[in-house]
Amino acid sequence: MDVLVTLFYFLFSICVVYPPTEFVSAGFTIAQLFESFLGSENMNFIGYHMKRTTITALIHSSLPLGYVFCLLLAGDRNPWLPAAAAATAIIPLLMCYRLLCWWENGQARHPVVKSLLPYVTPGTDWRLVAANLNIEFRNVDKVAIQLNTTSRFVATETWLIKLTQYKLNVVKQGDCTLVATATDSHNLTPSGEDEVQYVNIEAIPTRDDVERFTFRISTTALRDLQPRLSQAVRVPDHISLLPTLIERFVTVFKQYVDQNPVYYVDQELELCIGCMQYPADVKLNKRCVAPPPHLEGGPPPCTQCNCRVLWCCSCMGRWWAARAQGPPAGWLAGRATCPVCRAAFCLLDVCPARAPGS
Repeated sequence: MDVLVTLFYFLFSICVVYPPTEFVSAGFTIAQLFESFLGSENMNFIGYHMKRTTITALIHSSLPLGYVFCLLLAGDRNPWLPAAAAATAIIPLLMCYRLLCWWENGQARHPVVKSLLPYVTPGTDWRLVAANLNIEFRNVDKVAIQLNTTSRFVATETWLIKLTQYKLNVVKQGDCTLVATATDSHNLTPSGEDEVQYVNIEAIPTRDDVERFTFRISTTALRDLQPRLSQAVRVPDHISLLPTLIERFVTVFKQYVDQNPVYYVDQELELCIGCMQYPADVKLNKRCVAPPPHLEGGPPPCTQCNCRVLWCCSCMGRWWAARAQGPPAGWLAGRATCPVCRAAFCLLDVCPARAPGS
């Protein structure tokens, strides 16, 4: 019986300290169970996390004492249990004393408040900095990235914030540099089509009184984060970021298009109407042979496109990928329609366009 209780409580403690996704979805986390006590994070961001870190530390420190009580409730009468109960009761008592120290003298010793103190100007109170941060957190244009079930990264217009179970790391965007330190990639499918890459990023403050911190996000989340940052994340030369699936498809698409015959035009090439950045350099020219009668009934046959050269190869590849169906491995074997006249075409019909003399 003791073994079963020990095993159950060990698993329970792990789920309390590091709640799995199922616990989060079911609402069995400290923040969700004490939602009425914590209040609204969106309305009072700093106050919410001051309460959250306090109650999290108290509950985690009470887990050893809870184990002893579980043994007593299970009928265990070992002579060492009273001594164990007294010893484990000291841990939450010491934590209560520490929490009282956090909240006395204007909460200046609280870990959340300590992270704000470097930005408190002489003669003012940390609550002014907290009020400014609360206002920015309420803005809808902030970027919040869930790092795991117990930590998050938030970027507002001015601040970069990392939320963990017991503390907050806060730094102004203008006072730090974000540097990618390492990457790791994982294949979600045996063929490697769905590959995800994670980037370890370190926030290096320019001020000595601000603590540096690190966080790990996917390259997809990094692309969502970049527009919110005042300075781009620095990526050293020895680190390469994995391109997106669309970017990889466009690269392969260009390679196959370059193998098709060149289509020469008698006019200067204009800018691509899709991106307006690069010259239009592909022409849809029907080259494939119609399928034999006994194979009819499949995809629609290719038709001649009479549009002039309007698109660059990259935009045409993105157009193709946006309308592709099925797994990515079969995208090139499919068909698409001209963005303007809707004429059906296949990969053999996408020809590089060249102006005279080029």
